[in-house]
Amino acid sequence: MSEMVTVYQSSVAMLCLTLACFFYAWGGRSGKWKRRFVGSFVLACGLNLLFAWRGIWSPWFLATYPLLAIGFSIGYGADSLDKKLIRRLIYAFGILSSGLLVAWVLGGNAWFVLIPHVGVGLWSIWLGIKNPIEAAAEETFICALLNICLLMYPFIGGL
Repeated sequence: MSEMVTVYQSSVAMLCLTLACFFYAWGGRSGKWKRRFVGSFVLACGLNLLFAWRGIWSPWFLATYPLLAIGFSIGYGADSLDKKLIRRLIYAFGILSSGLLVAWVLGGNAWFVLIPHVGVGLWSIWLGIKNPIEAAAEETFICALLNICLLMYPFIGGL
């Protein structure tokens, strides 16, 4: 596969992530179904498309849609710090479960992508608790942070 094809593929990955983040944040404003089902569907479709385009698709990857939909459905707001920490930890785990599934299916170097995926997920918890930016923007960036590594898996070398 030429390097330019990889450039196209990685750009498609980023477009899918941007669109998923849009639906994620929009669903946070009105119509939770946009976040839960449309945003997660866009992300899972983009991921599966990339795996197929790169010739490493597995039927197991279809399970990323329900995992992401469940993750996007988990509430993470709370009033107290301890409840906020626990809810955001559960939420991050819900989203990261799709990365765990992909790493399990791919094996090999995919486990090395899972490490920063989990690290970024943990960092997103801190960012969500601290919440230094406006909520509408925070939702967009939390979605992007939690899922950027997910879209790296199709590009792992040495599989």
